[in-house]
Amino acid sequence: MIEMIELIIDLLLAFCVVLTAAIVYTKDLLLAIVLSGAEGVLVATVFYLLLAPDIALVQVAAGVGISTAFFIVGLRKIGRREE
Repeated sequence: MIEMIELIIDLLLAFCVVLTAAIVYTKDLLLAIVLSGAEGVLVATVFYLLLAPDIALVQVAAGVGISTAFFIVGLRKIGRREE
């Protein structure tokens, strides 16, 4: 059972690397914000699987919720596309 959880964690972290590359290379800033939020959810899932539900909850609330909202508010001021 522990090996299965380790495999799931490894796959989630590998997908985080893929999302990070997509965030870096996208020109659409709104898409980058959404991908960043999705990556935060994956990291929170990893924390939960590592038996740290309190850290997972903080990651979802602050890392995904509040920071994504701040980024979207800032995006409204500068525009959606990077030149």
